[in-house]
Amino acid sequence: MKRSLAFFAACLLLSACASIPLGTLWKLRGFDENTLVQLEPSDLRTALSLVPAVDVQPESVKLSLELSRDNAGPERHAFGLEPATGPGPLDSERRYSLWRLDDAGIRALASVQRSLRAAQASDTDAYSGATFSVNFQPDFQGQPPDALQVSVQLLLRPEDGWLLLIDEAELPIER
Repeated sequence: MKRSLAFFAACLLLSACASIPLGTLWKLRGFDENTLVQLEPSDLRTALSLVPAVDVQPESVKLSLELSRDNAGPERHAFGLEPATGPGPLDSERRYSLWRLDDAGIRALASVQRSLRAAQASDTDAYSGATFSVNFQPDFQGQPPDALQVSVQLLLRPEDGWLLLIDEAELPIER
């Protein structure tokens, strides 16, 4: 019981520090290697909301995946994203830019999935965790604000809906 309370407290602290909603942590509790292998790369979407509303440099937007293994260091992958259309998060109070994996990103994620399947089949190098992150560079056009409020959502599978990864995190801007 102490162990589960410590885990719950760690989730609360993580949520407070990174602005990751507990609801998202709860939804991802069952996310594992099998889930990652079964994702359809063309379904992945990312939604960014920036306040004040600024554009991002399109070539800078990347979806990163870090895989952890029990017996080795982390394995990092970055996938290029391109602007997307379609339904975004159901949040009428925020302006979101939508992004999907570009062609090279789709091929790269499919390659990672093949490697995961091979590791599962050999059962020698088990993966113990996965972390998604979204990287981007805002285009302030020479007039950066004092701070930037960032919200990031991720769509892994359309049937699961959008996952709120970062909720209105305030990032100070250094000049």
